[in-house]
Amino acid sequence: MICIKCKKDIPEDSAFCNHCGASQQKPQKTRKQRGNGQGSVYKRGDKWAAEITQGYYIDTDGKRKRKVRRKCGFDKKKDALAYLETLRTQAQPVAVSSVADLYSLYHSEAEKKLSHSKMQAYEIAWKKIVGSVGFRKITALTVPELQTITDTAGTSYYTKRDIKNLLSHLYRIAIRDDITDKNRAQYIQLPEHETAERAVFTEDEIAELWSFSDHYIVKHILVMIYTGMRPAEILSVKVENIFLKDHYLTGGVKTRKSKSRKIIIADKVSSTLAELVQTAKGIRLSNYTKNAFYDAWNDFRVSHGIREELTPYCCRHTYVTRLTALKVSPAMLQELVGHEDYETTLEYTHLSIADRLAEVNRLA
Repeated sequence: MICIKCKKDIPEDSAFCNHCGASQQKPQKTRKQRGNGQGSVYKRGDKWAAEITQGYYIDTDGKRKRKVRRKCGFDKKKDALAYLETLRTQAQPVAVSSVADLYSLYHSEAEKKLSHSKMQAYEIAWKKIVGSVGFRKITALTVPELQTITDTAGTSYYTKRDIKNLLSHLYRIAIRDDITDKNRAQYIQLPEHETAERAVFTEDEIAELWSFSDHYIVKHILVMIYTGMRPAEILSVKVENIFLKDHYLTGGVKTRKSKSRKIIIADKVSSTLAELVQTAKGIRLSNYTKNAFYDAWNDFRVSHGIREELTPYCCRHTYVTRLTALKVSPAMLQELVGHEDYETTLEYTHLSIADRLAEVNRLA
C-alpha cells in the first residue's frame, strides 16, 4: 500500500508508515456544528471575530449583498463561538425611516458615484416631490399614490422619468436596510416618449450664450452654432486641420460628402475658435471627452435655466434654420452642411411660424 502522507510503499494494513510515521487512518469529516443562519467565526489577524447574517439588500449598483452584524477582538475561538448567541439576540429590526431620511442617505452615497448633472437632475426631481412624500413613511406609500405624485409633479417625460428613478433608488436603500421588501416605484407608468422635433436656439438664447462666452463649454456651443459642426466633429477635429486665416477647417464625420467638406469659419466666431485652439492641450481642439462634454453642457444648461430640449446637436439644426431664414440657396446650404441630398437638409430646417408668415405675406 502507499503511505497517505509520504507516498512511499509500506506493508499492507499498516497502521502507521514505517518511513514517516504518519497514521494511515483517513481523518473523519467533522460534523457541522452550526446550521445555516447560525453565524460563523473567523480569524482577523491574531484575533477571532464572530459574525451573523441579518439579511440581504440590493445596493445602489443593483447587486445583492449581505447585511451582517459582527464582534471582533476575541483571543480564543471558543469565546467568539459563545458570542454568536449574543449577536443573534441583539439583532433588532431597523426602525422605519421617512422618505426624507432615505433621500439624505442616498444623496450622500450617490454624490461619490453619479455625475454632477445627474445629481442635479435628481435634486430637481426631489424638490418636486418632497412636499408630498418627504415626511411620509416609505412603507405607507401605495402605487396609486406614487403614480399620482409622479404625474402631478413631473412637467415632462424626462422629469417623470427622473422622479421614478429617484424613488426606485430610495426603495433599494429601504430594502437593503430591511425597512420594506418591495420596490413599489417600479410600477410607476411613464407616458409614451414621443420623439419631438429637434429644437433650435432662438436669437435671444444665442445672445445670452454670447454673454457667457468666457465659459469653456459655451465656446464649443457657439462654434457649433456658427459652423454647423456636429458634437463628434468638434470633439475630434485636430488643431493642425484648423486654418483660421483661410476661414475653414476640415474634420467632418458621418457621410462621404461631409468628411470631404471644408467647414467654413464665420467671422463672428473666429476669435472664439482661436481661443479654443490656444487652450488645446493635445492634438485635438477640445480637451473634453464625450461624456465630460455632455455633462458640462447639462451642468451649464441647468444652472442657467436653458431649455431641457436644447442638446448640443441642436446647434447644427440651429445653423441650418438660421441660414434658411437668411435665404441661402438650397445648393449652397447643402454644401455648407455636407449632406448627400437636399431632402436631408430640409429635415434640419425648423422655421418658426413668424418666419413662414413673413414669406406668405409677400404674396401680392
